Amino acid sequence: MVLGSSHPKSSGPARPRRNVLGLFVDWLEDDYQLEVLCGVTDAAESQGCDVLCFAGGGLDSPHRPAGNRNFAFTLASPERLDALTILAGAIGNWVGPEALDLYFAEFSRLPRSTLAVPLRDAACVQVDDARGMREAVDHLVSHHGYRKIAFIRGPEANEEAERRFAVYREVLEESGLPYDPGLVSVGDFQRASGVAAVHQLFEERRREPDAIIAASDTMALGALDALAVRGLRVPMDVAVVGFDDIPEARFASPPLTTVRQPLYEQGLHSANMVLAMLRGATVRGQVSLHTELVTRRSCGCFVQANSLRLHSAKVLGFRNLRDAVSSRREEVLADVAHAVRGVQRVSLTSSGERLLDALVDELGGKGQPCFISELEDVLRSVGSQGVDGNVWQDVLTALRRQLLPMLNSPTVRLLADDLFQHARLVIAGHVERLQARQRLDAERWIRVLSEANEAVIASFDVQAIARAVGAQLPRLGIPSGYLALFCGGNAVPRMARLELAYDSRDRQISDLTGQVFPVTDLLPGGRAALKRRTTLIVLPLNHLAHELGFLLLELGPRQGGIYEALRDEVSAALQGAMLVQQVIEKDRERERLVHDLERRASELEAMNQALRDNQAALVAAEHMASIGRLTASIAHEMNTPVAAVRAALSELERLAQEYRESATDSQVSPADHSEIASEMSGSIRLATRAAERAADFVRSIKNQTRNSGKGERVAFDALVQVRESLLLLGHALRKSNCRYELNALSERVTLVGDPGRFGQVVTNLVGNGIDAMSDAGGGLVELSFVEQVDALELRVRDHGPGVPAELLTQIWEPLFTTKPFGHGTGLGLTIVREILAADFGATISVENAADGGAEFCARFPQGVSEVSS
Repeated sequence: MVLGSSHPKSSGPARPRRNVLGLFVDWLEDDYQLEVLCGVTDAAESQGCDVLCFAGGGLDSPHRPAGNRNFAFTLASPERLDALTILAGAIGNWVGPEALDLYFAEFSRLPRSTLAVPLRDAACVQVDDARGMREAVDHLVSHHGYRKIAFIRGPEANEEAERRFAVYREVLEESGLPYDPGLVSVGDFQRASGVAAVHQLFEERRREPDAIIAASDTMALGALDALAVRGLRVPMDVAVVGFDDIPEARFASPPLTTVRQPLYEQGLHSANMVLAMLRGATVRGQVSLHTELVTRRSCGCFVQANSLRLHSAKVLGFRNLRDAVSSRREEVLADVAHAVRGVQRVSLTSSGERLLDALVDELGGKGQPCFISELEDVLRSVGSQGVDGNVWQDVLTALRRQLLPMLNSPTVRLLADDLFQHARLVIAGHVERLQARQRLDAERWIRVLSEANEAVIASFDVQAIARAVGAQLPRLGIPSGYLALFCGGNAVPRMARLELAYDSRDRQISDLTGQVFPVTDLLPGGRAALKRRTTLIVLPLNHLAHELGFLLLELGPRQGGIYEALRDEVSAALQGAMLVQQVIEKDRERERLVHDLERRASELEAMNQALRDNQAALVAAEHMASIGRLTASIAHEMNTPVAAVRAALSELERLAQEYRESATDSQVSPADHSEIASEMSGSIRLATRAAERAADFVRSIKNQTRNSGKGERVAFDALVQVRESLLLLGHALRKSNCRYELNALSERVTLVGDPGRFGQVVTNLVGNGIDAMSDAGGGLVELSFVEQVDALELRVRDHGPGVPAELLTQIWEPLFTTKPFGHGTGLGLTIVREILAADFGATISVENAADGGAEFCARFPQGVSEVSS
């Protein structure tokens, strides 16, 4: 596949003068990603391009908050980038190539390159990991004779990891070794999975391999940790081999045998490819870089086994050492270059040539001794660039291996050995000083990061956090930094507010603080706000699933952990500040709510008092209305007997007068007097019967209205109380053209309670039935006592229209009534239910009869009721 200018430039607003190269990585804590970033940065810097590195986590990764930081990739816009490099192997560990293609489809118009995993229409830089893994497995089998070799795989969705695993199985088969699935554990390229794999192998599966190969150095280092905890010695008990050759592999204990892949070169190649495509050049679609087995002590090798083996040179025929070296110069320098291969970012070829020439001059007796001085000068030069000093021991080994066969003179050979020994002591001193400086630098970084963490975490509002971050950036060696927080409240953040703008070389950049801008611009005004070439790392700020904003940090120290640590600190501080702000807001809200509640409580108390007053007035009105109805009934019932008494007395007075007048009348016979006396007796009897009727009515009133005292309970005949209630309601019954029918099971029904209160229940229920039938021209009210197994029921049924179904539960509510205004208070049934519950422990229900009307059923439990024959 060939790629080139067929990638059209995307349309959009005018771009800055410098091209912008985007780099997508998962995070920067590991050396793997950092080495790639350094390669991309150096390539872009050499061509005057800016770099935006988006550290957005692995897609769908279950580790850390990696999946929650994927939103960092959405901050990258195809309109703001000119080209793109994707660390596809790391980002797509958990999803595979198809999902990666789909996720980054919006960038398909840009010149693109990927590392490790090919994507559609993108150049790809890969390494020959199959060759490297083959060398590693074969080395363990053929060179050391290991037979039980365990393997820690990478994620199954990762193509590189699967290739390495497939080669492991192929070499076992080719070597005649059986494949044992119990010796294989699945990892995820994280250190913890190497620890877990050792636990699984030794504890769960009870396997005891004599060697372990991991698909990455990080997992191999985790395996070293776990083996040390178990008390197993490496390589004496178990050999360990990794893959990648990250810097930490050289400093492990013991140093880790691994397959070196050129990480820095991968970043360099991938950037150069897309920048060439951007210029319209045609590039190869895929580039494969070589890998190499680097043997160290962890596999059992104590001297580096180099793949390059030069035969000892025959110096016969050469006039002197200079001629011998000159004839084999390229081979000698190739061996030296091989010794320093894998030391990224610094070219050591010229340094190797300088040492070779100085050594030849001194051994050849030309001029003053110069080799050690040249070595010290080289060590000072490359030491300032961060190169591991131990690599120079390998350079000396290569020079000695190449030069000693060319030295015929024993004196010169002794001199050479002295120089090499002296040089090794110089290198050892340099390494010791370098390590001491590295320890001091590490301690300084730890101290600075700790102080930065304290300063940031101790801040409880966004402005204070921004100030704390700005104060720590120069101490961390970060030239510029920007802090932006999302605003607008959208589910997908579209706008951000710049809270911090710091640039050690441009003081005016702070004027951008406080401005709101589209998140894909990354800065107010976009990249045009920056006047110089730079590499910016875009770090998402989030707490779990909460997306807060992002940090832009210019690449300063080439130590990824610094940027990730600062990101974690700022994320935690922002979340803490937001929680504090929420507490403050909630406290304010609580105060407002308390104030509102107090005000509402006062209002409710006033309303409740008014309601109690109104209810008391309504109860009084109900009582007055009841008294009025009772008075009308009494008046009507008493009028008849009183009128009869008056009529009888009037007739008796007339007869008495007639009797007096006839007493002296001779014409009136004794029979006439007897007749008059008989008529007088009839009037007296009529008056007596009328008076007795009035007395009975008055007695009924007394029985209905008497109060047996608070808490006093007496046994009474419920039938007597029902009849007296019906007597009082006689006028209402006749007036509404209603009649009643009383059905009892026996001559006496005994209840225990307040008879007057029971009469009030009957009066209300019968009165309710009379009211229900009055508009229909009257009807029958049926009262029945029904004996159940565990209770006695009083049923009062009318033949009116019934109760609407939707009102069956509401009729018991206080003040609820369907009667016209002035004809009821809505308290009657409420009072009935309260009397039954409080005085008799009874319940009441209502239902509509199938043939019309409503039936109320008061249920009196055993203990308060008795039926007697």
